[in-house]
Amino acid sequence: MGSSIAEQPSKVLIPLLVAACLLAGTGLTIAGVAIKRTSGDAAQVNQAGLVRGGLQRAVKLELAGVDALAQVDTAARNLWNLRYSSGPYLDEDFRALSVSIARLRAAMVELRDGKDNSMPVLLSASEDAWLRSNTLVDTTQRGISDRRRLFLWGLAFMALGVALAVLAVVVSKLYVADKVEVEATYDTMTGGLRKNRFMERLTNLVDTLGRDESVGVAMFDLDRFKRINDTFGHDAGDRVLAAVGGTIRSLLRPGDVFGRMGGEEFAVAMRSKDARAARLFSERVRAAVESIRLERLPIITISAGAVVVKKGEKPAEALKRADSHLYAAKTAGRNRVRGD
Repeated sequence: MGSSIAEQPSKVLIPLLVAACLLAGTGLTIAGVAIKRTSGDAAQVNQAGLVRGGLQRAVKLELAGVDALAQVDTAARNLWNLRYSSGPYLDEDFRALSVSIARLRAAMVELRDGKDNSMPVLLSASEDAWLRSNTLVDTTQRGISDRRRLFLWGLAFMALGVALAVLAVVVSKLYVADKVEVEATYDTMTGGLRKNRFMERLTNLVDTLGRDESVGVAMFDLDRFKRINDTFGHDAGDRVLAAVGGTIRSLLRPGDVFGRMGGEEFAVAMRSKDARAARLFSERVRAAVESIRLERLPIITISAGAVVVKKGEKPAEALKRADSHLYAAKTAGRNRVRGD
C-alpha cells in the first residue's frame, strides 16, 4: 500500500541532506584554502619576472662595461622576497637559482679584475642564471594553475552539495505529495481503499470485463462491533478493524479490489470466470475472521452478502444488492454469507 518514499522518507532524505552538507562544507573549505593561497599569486608572478628581468639586464650592462653588481644584488633580494611570500614548492628552484646568482656575481667580479677566461665564465654563468630564472617563473605559474584547479574543485564540491540539497527538497515535496495521495486513496487502519477509490476501481473492473468473465462483489460487516467499542473501548475496536483488514487482504488475489466502505463495513470486488467466486471468497473471509484471536477480546465474526454484477447493471446498484444480502445474513443470525 503506497510507495516506499511515502512509507520511509527518512531513508532517502537524511542521507541526501548529510551528503549535501558534507559536500558543501568540503567544497567551501577547499575553495577557502585555494583563495587564501592565491591571494598573492599576481605579486609572486611579478616577483619572479623581476628576478629574471633583473638578471638579464645586469648581464647586458656588464657586457657593455657598466657596473651591474647592484642589479644582481637587487635580483637576489627579489628572489628572497619571493621565497618568503610563496610556499615550499619553490624551495628547489630557489636554492638552484641562488647558487646560479652567486656564480654570476663572482664571474662579474672576475671580469672586472681582468682574470683570464673571465668572459667565457661570465657567459656560462649568465646562461645558467637565465635558465634557472625561467624555471622559477614556470614553477610559479604552475603553482598558480594548481591552486586555481583546487579552487575549481572546491566550487565543484559546493555545486554538488547544492544540487543534492535541491534534490532533497524535491524528494521532500514528492514525499508530501505521495503521502497526501496515499492518505486520499487508502484507509491507513485497514489498508483498504477509501470508498470513492473503491468505486472507481469497481467501475473499471466492470468496464474492462473480458469475454466469459464476470465481476463479483461482496459486502462485509462485523457482527456486534458496537458492543466491542462500548465494552472494551475504541482502541480495542481499532485493533479489531486492523486485524480484520489484514485478514481480508491476505486472502486477495492479484487484481482483486478491497475497500473500507465506512465504519466496520468492507467490500471486495473481483473478476473471475467462475460466477461463484465472490460467494466462495466471502466464505473464506468469514471463516478466517472467526479464527482471529485478540488478547482480552471475544471471538470476532463477520457477515457477508455476495452478488454477481448483472449485464448493464451499475456498480452502485450491484453494491446495493450485495448490501441487501448482507442484511439478510444479519437477520438470519450473523456469521454467515448470503447472496446470488
